[in-house]
Amino acid sequence: MRIKELADLVGTTPRAIRHYHHEGLLDVPDNSGVRNYTLDHAVRLVRIRHLTESGLSLATIRELVHDPDLSLEDEIRLAEDAIDEQIAELHRQKARLLELREQRVTDDVPLPYTVPERLASFYGQVSPRLNAEALPYFEKERQAMEVALRIPFASRLVDDWLRDITPERIDATVDIYHLFARLPHMDPEEARVEFDHHMTRLHSVFGPDWGIHQRDWRGVVRPVLMAPGVVTLLTSAYQHPNQKEFIRLFLEQAVELFENNVSRETRGVAS
Repeated sequence: MRIKELADLVGTTPRAIRHYHHEGLLDVPDNSGVRNYTLDHAVRLVRIRHLTESGLSLATIRELVHDPDLSLEDEIRLAEDAIDEQIAELHRQKARLLELREQRVTDDVPLPYTVPERLASFYGQVSPRLNAEALPYFEKERQAMEVALRIPFASRLVDDWLRDITPERIDATVDIYHLFARLPHMDPEEARVEFDHHMTRLHSVFGPDWGIHQRDWRGVVRPVLMAPGVVTLLTSAYQHPNQKEFIRLFLEQAVELFENNVSRETRGVAS
């Protein structure tokens, strides 16, 4: 039979059958010319459809369909296990939603599901001190952080940076948020002067390493700073040229700091 006939017989589509071929689940007919599917193909396709509808992954099904000793009872047991895992995952998702709802009750702004504890505490200290003009930009950063925390090592880096957060560091950070809100009202030269002033203050308050204890600059800091899309993520969230320039200069100094620390690491290894 042809692929369309097989698809109609089993209740699927030719596209699905070709996908099963690609995934190694269903053998391609070995006859020359137009593919001619046999009863063996139909039997295996029915089995594949049964297992997929039971919730098993294609990777698991790939192993099962090539096991001639697998009984119907085994298939049912495995399908039940897959359904149990789906139920467990739904319970985990519901627990995360309930956690988020509780955060909404105590805090007027939602947090990412897996926000580090220190970052949540930091947000809780900063947000009440921001004026009405700065708060929308603060909220955009929090949304961007939900994405950024998906980057490998980002959560570790943020948690490390906040380990020794002090009232003086909170003050300097709050002033940066207020500066960011004022940038659209400044001309470029004035914005650059303000940026340099605040960066000098940050260096003074946070120290030469910006308060980052992490010594593995190459293995942890570099993947975060150099992650594809970081600049795009930040600059797309803020539209004013002064704000974009602020982000560019800030990351430029961060990269320079990173390169200096990598050089120190390299010299330390060499010695």
